[in-house]
Amino acid sequence: MECASEFRALASRNPFIQELEDEGYSLDFLNGYFVIYGIPVLDAEGVLAHGDWVSPVDLSDGVLDPPKNHQAWFRGVRPHDQEGRVLHLGGGADKVKVADGFETDRSFSFKLAETGEMRLYRSFEEKVRTYLDIITAPAMAAWPDATPLRAIAIEAARQGTPLRYPDTLSARYHFNDVSFLLRDRKVAIIGLGGTGSYILDFLARTHLARIALFDDDKVHVHTLFRFPGHMARAIGMLKVDALAQLYGNWHSGVVPIPERVTEANVKQLADYDFVFIALDHGPSRLLVADWLSARDIPFVDCGMGLNRAPVGLNGVVRITGTDRGAFDRTVHTAYLPSADPEGGEYRRQGQIAELNALNATLAVIRFKQHFGIYERLDEADSYIFETASFDLDKLVRKP
Repeated sequence: MECASEFRALASRNPFIQELEDEGYSLDFLNGYFVIYGIPVLDAEGVLAHGDWVSPVDLSDGVLDPPKNHQAWFRGVRPHDQEGRVLHLGGGADKVKVADGFETDRSFSFKLAETGEMRLYRSFEEKVRTYLDIITAPAMAAWPDATPLRAIAIEAARQGTPLRYPDTLSARYHFNDVSFLLRDRKVAIIGLGGTGSYILDFLARTHLARIALFDDDKVHVHTLFRFPGHMARAIGMLKVDALAQLYGNWHSGVVPIPERVTEANVKQLADYDFVFIALDHGPSRLLVADWLSARDIPFVDCGMGLNRAPVGLNGVVRITGTDRGAFDRTVHTAYLPSADPEGGEYRRQGQIAELNALNATLAVIRFKQHFGIYERLDEADSYIFETASFDLDKLVRKP
């Protein structure tokens, strides 16, 4: 923005302008003209184009008055509808110099009708919203990926992370130094069932450089009940492909690897700074945790159990890690079982996504503790939470 201080003053006194900025519009205030950059439009051939909308404003002590002028100006191609017809916005070719290097191509002259009479806009917000709706509707209908929210991609790119959206929350609360601790880090999630998919849901909002997904299974109906959110047309797809497609909208570093981790390919985990183990197969869990911890690659192993109780079900959620010491002290115990449990209700596809989410939450908290994002005051190797008692049992390292 050429006049950032003027724009900030305008936004501070007018909640509607701040609201537009928060929504993701790219805005400016230049020499008395309010500007919205990068509005999607259709040209005469139906091709997606972008232009900049310009309007004068009327101010009283910095507060927007109802506009006295219904006209607006535009830099860019003349907007058309999906049939190739010029939008009925009035006006015509008109060059207005907004600032050095910024000159409009045309004007618009559009009023609202009420009880058969044409009227001026009652507020500047009404004027902006009216023009935006008319100009962008054909482009957004014809091009599903079109968006007028240009500032989102610009700000995300400026931050220089794989996130598709700018991390404004960290900046707003002065947490950037903490959030950026994950920059350039690479993690792997092994097993993308209920727990692994929730781990991905949490990690996709971080500044990690790479999030690799390892699983060779497909999406079934019961899988959808354990995934966060809803995934249309995912049944039959590989889990990693379906999840990478969905969470690629959040994070550009999500990489699907449609493989089961075995002794033959476990060495590829050497490329990662941290590994989440979310497997329901005991021997595979043991193989991966042993291999990682022997090479000082930190990990968190996740586990769940579900059994019939005298009344309802009793759920158990476990996390274990993150180093060789934790492995040696817990292996072949309830804290790091190496065999599959006999019986149990979890394998019968009980729908308990809340336990998957809790399992993932505990695992991600431990992961963030490892990298110094959360404070850690205890030295426990493992935690087990049981729904019946609502107790959290932990295995504390012995001196």
